[in-house]
Amino acid sequence: MLRLVTCCTVLLLFCGTSFIAAAQDHATAPRVITFNEAVQVALENNTDIRQARNAIDQSTSQLTQRRGDFLPNLNLNVNGSQRFGTTFDQNVGDFVSERTFGMGLGVSTSINAFDGFAKMARLRSAQFNVQGSELDLERTRQDVVFSVVSQYLDLVLSQENLAIQEENLEAQRQQLEQTEEFVRVGTQPRSDLFQQEAQVANAELQVLQAERQFQINEVQLVRTLQLDPFQEYEFEIMSLDEDDLRLEEYELQALLQESFDRRPDLRSQQQSIAAAEQGVREARSGYYPSLNVNASSSGNYTDRLQSSFGDQVFDQRRTESIGFNLSIPIFDRLQTRNQVQQARVQRDNARITLEGNRQNVAIQVREAYLDYGNAQKRLDVTAVQERAAERALEATQERYNVGSATLVELTQAQADFVSAASDRVQARYELVFQQRLIDYYVGVLNPSQPLFD
Repeated sequence: MLRLVTCCTVLLLFCGTSFIAAAQDHATAPRVITFNEAVQVALENNTDIRQARNAIDQSTSQLTQRRGDFLPNLNLNVNGSQRFGTTFDQNVGDFVSERTFGMGLGVSTSINAFDGFAKMARLRSAQFNVQGSELDLERTRQDVVFSVVSQYLDLVLSQENLAIQEENLEAQRQQLEQTEEFVRVGTQPRSDLFQQEAQVANAELQVLQAERQFQINEVQLVRTLQLDPFQEYEFEIMSLDEDDLRLEEYELQALLQESFDRRPDLRSQQQSIAAAEQGVREARSGYYPSLNVNASSSGNYTDRLQSSFGDQVFDQRRTESIGFNLSIPIFDRLQTRNQVQQARVQRDNARITLEGNRQNVAIQVREAYLDYGNAQKRLDVTAVQERAAERALEATQERYNVGSATLVELTQAQADFVSAASDRVQARYELVFQQRLIDYYVGVLNPSQPLFD
């Protein structure tokens, strides 16, 4: 019986330990994030996007306020008083002390019937500001997506470079084994063995540096996505094959025109100009007269009378009034004139800013167009370079095996092949990056678009 209890206890302890270990492994398992998930996380967590949304809320609130300027106000006024004092009572024929209670109830309203079109100008300006804020949010989203695309491509490129360096390290180790055999049988000098050992050590160093760069790119992507720094993450790396490449034919003039029409930041600046135009119109309203209309109805109650509260307030002591106030400006110490000048300066500055932004956009699109053409040419050149370096390496390896080539020649051929392979990988990703760069500068970058399509 004791042995059975002991066995059960050991079994329970083993199961409990296994469960705890499994739970710990599950808790520390890295979170796998795909590119599309990374984009969505960035769009949700980015502080610039959140501030842009707040700017929309603020401008929308201002628009609601400007709409309310066209409505009349309505006020309910209630007042009360209690008086103490001495008065002469004719019935008594002497001064008597008395205390009276009074109360007033009234409703008043007023509306501005005309203010020189200032209210209309403020309303339209607020509408333009809302539209501009929405365009700013759209451009901010594009900024964030492009940043994620750039860093994700850097991460993929560093992973591909790490794979190339690891393959090179394996090739150098195999070459070391072959060199050791050649030295053992006496077909190659011992100095080749030392040189090859140095090449293996250098390949190991290149792998370490490639791993470090890959880890740095991961950390930068985590920072851009504003993820929890205490959690482990694993980003899904997609390989980019030749079949994944899709060449585009761009026409520079069409790209420039599309960028002027589609760029959210340019369109937002146009809304700012329109709002500034309304600012000039609002400032000019000071030259026009203003008309306000008001009306009120009130009633008073006092306990000195025998009538009831309702009879006094709504009948006996009720007063009503309606009136207007017309103000015609004659001389305002040049304040309106100065305000109009300042509003015109702000409008002109907004136009100048748009002109400068259009020039910058044109330069960006033109440079991206030229870089994309160079990326296409580089893709073709690196393909030829990689094939040539591979054939040269094979030929040098055969010559070295029969003793007609030195280790220095073989090492150089291997280095050329690794460099050509790395250039080929970079050329493929540079082509994809330049396509996304054109989309970004033109203003058509879609946050939902996959990295490779």
